[in-house]
Amino acid sequence: MRYLRTLVITLLLLLSACSNDDSYDSFVIEDATKYNNQILSALQHNEPWAQTPFLIVGELFGPAYQTEGGGGYAFEQTEVTDDFVRVAVTQEGLLDDSVYGEKRIIDFRYKADRWVIDNIKLGFKCQRNRGHQNYAGELCN
Repeated sequence: MRYLRTLVITLLLLLSACSNDDSYDSFVIEDATKYNNQILSALQHNEPWAQTPFLIVGELFGPAYQTEGGGGYAFEQTEVTDDFVRVAVTQEGLLDDSVYGEKRIIDFRYKADRWVIDNIKLGFKCQRNRGHQNYAGELCN
């Protein structure tokens, strides 16, 4: 009986961890022009952070906000080819009265011997009782 209970709890945890209620289709498109200008300027000044998508993400989208004790910052590579990289950047525990977290999906393309941000989608997760509890493009209350 104990084995069965452990198995059921484990399966439930795995299923809940795999479920993704984020509304990626509703994420807002963020203009990448200023970021690409920063990358180009850094390359012209031989700054090493402009060489790879992960270093670029760390420099441009690193922990920019003060977070509360339970907050966190994470990024993960979700798709990779020779000339394309998709990175998801999530920051939670923001010191904002309505927004708990932000998630950016950043698409990089290798063009003209450098990495360029091709597309950025931005979603928000609201503080409890301030709106949706998944990442979506709708603003929080």
